[in-house]
Amino acid sequence: MDLKEAQADNQKRHPWETSRLDALHDILCDHLTEGVRVLDIGCGDGFVAANLFRGLRHREVAAVDSNLTREQLVNFTAARSDISFQRELPQSGSFDLILLLDVLEHIEDDVSFLKNVVNRYLAAKGAVMITVPAFQALFSGHDAFLGHYRRYSLPALVQLAEVAGLKVRRSGYLFSSLLLPKLVLFKLLNSADVSEGVGQWRRGALLTSLIKLALRLDNKLLLAAGRLGIKIPGLTGWVLCEKQG
Repeated sequence: MDLKEAQADNQKRHPWETSRLDALHDILCDHLTEGVRVLDIGCGDGFVAANLFRGLRHREVAAVDSNLTREQLVNFTAARSDISFQRELPQSGSFDLILLLDVLEHIEDDVSFLKNVVNRYLAAKGAVMITVPAFQALFSGHDAFLGHYRRYSLPALVQLAEVAGLKVRRSGYLFSSLLLPKLVLFKLLNSADVSEGVGQWRRGALLTSLIKLALRLDNKLLLAAGRLGIKIPGLTGWVLCEKQG
C-alpha cells in the first residue's frame, strides 16, 4: 500500500493487495528460503514484508520507505519487530532478494536509480522483483496523486531492467480482469479523480472474499499462460531478474 493511501482507522485489506500478495508468493516461491536477506524498497506499511516471509523462521528484512513518518516508524516497528523499518537506504549490505513493488514509477530517473540499487545491494546470485503499473495510455489523475511519472509497457520494463545490469528470468502481467474497468472509469467516463485507493477499502467480508477469489484466479491464469510463453496484458507489469553474468 502506498502510504499516501493508508488510513489509520481502516484495518481492512483491499482484495487487490491480498491477491497481489498471493501472486508474489507464486512468483517468488523458489526465493523464499531460510536465511534469505531481503531489501524491500518502498515498503509502505510493511504488509508484503510481514506476510510474504511469514513461514520462514530465519530471515533478515530491511523495509525502506522515504515517506514513513516518525510515528509510523515507531508503530510499525512495535507491531512487526522482525522487520527493520527505515526511511533511508542502508549504507551498505548484500541482499538475496530485492523488492521494488510499484516503486520505479515514482522515480524520475528510474534507470540511474535501479542501476544504483543493483550495484550497491544485490548479492552475486540474488534476485530482483519489480512490479509497475502498466500502459501509459491509462495514466490518470490517480497516478498523478500518487506521484507517478509514468506507467510502463512490459517491453519497456524489460529494457529498463537490462540497461540497469539485470537479466530477466521471468516476466508478465497481473490483473488482466481490471484492464477494461480501468479503461472505462479513467478514460471513457473521465472519472480518474474519484478513484478509490486501496487504503479506503471498507466493503463487507463476503464481497471482499469474492473479489479476492476472482482476482486470484485471474492472476493464476496469467502466470500459467506466462509459463507457456503467452503474455496476456494486465494492469500490473512485473519482471523477476538476476544480475547479468
